[in-house]
Amino acid sequence: MKNKILGTVYIVVLSLSAAAIAYESWGNAIGYSHTANKITETLHMEDNLKTTGKKILEKITFSWYDGYTESVNEIKELKTKNQNYDKNAYRFSKAFIGIVLLSLVLYVIARKRFLLLSIVSLSIIALITGWFAPILEVTAYQEIPLLGNTIFQYESKSIITTLMKMFTNQQYGIAGIILLFTVVTPIIKTVLLLIISFQERLHLSSKRMIFLSNIGKWSMLDVFVVAIVVTYFSMKASGQTDANLQIGVYYFSIYVILSMICTYIVSFRPKRASLPRGK
Repeated sequence: MKNKILGTVYIVVLSLSAAAIAYESWGNAIGYSHTANKITETLHMEDNLKTTGKKILEKITFSWYDGYTESVNEIKELKTKNQNYDKNAYRFSKAFIGIVLLSLVLYVIARKRFLLLSIVSLSIIALITGWFAPILEVTAYQEIPLLGNTIFQYESKSIITTLMKMFTNQQYGIAGIILLFTVVTPIIKTVLLLIISFQERLHLSSKRMIFLSNIGKWSMLDVFVVAIVVTYFSMKASGQTDANLQIGVYYFSIYVILSMICTYIVSFRPKRASLPRGK
């Protein structure tokens, strides 16, 4: 009874800590996207033309009019915030990875059921963060005479917002594939893993175990589908394109790895346990 209480406390504390870290990572990633969007708006053709006019006016008036300087300082301030958001997002992501690695090491050492439950819990947190955190930012720009580097398009999308946009644009085929392999399949797999992990003995009927193993074989397809989303947005932009991966991809990849590990544990541990000693 005491061990169960301690195990429950461990799972709750670990899950809350990991959820808080993932939330901070997501929040900073959203902040990064918002500030990046504001920066690109100021570098859009119309605003860039206004900025060029302010620069000329400030030179003509010998800095009596300082509208250009104010615009430059505003952009510098936004860039500083943008960089801080980006650093914090990846800093919290690294902290989450550290918790994941520590949990895996503890399971390898102790091999307790509550440690397996904690890993499943971490996979759920990683999955949810992977759904809602930005996975890719795409900036389309061109160098225009007199105006310089001019932004034409900026997009930062998560898996969920991507699905919403595809359904809105009636792209039901690719949206259905993404929905199946990034939302529906992970939910089914996670529910099965939770059912097994909550049992005293890691055992399911042979049919359910075969079903879980078959789903596990398609785990890397989840990442492949996310790669399709990344490619989709990379190809949508026009002109010169700058595409950068965001933390959503890393969190979703963490989920895939953890789900594969958990599937391996629950699939092979009963078989090993059933072997006679000495074999």
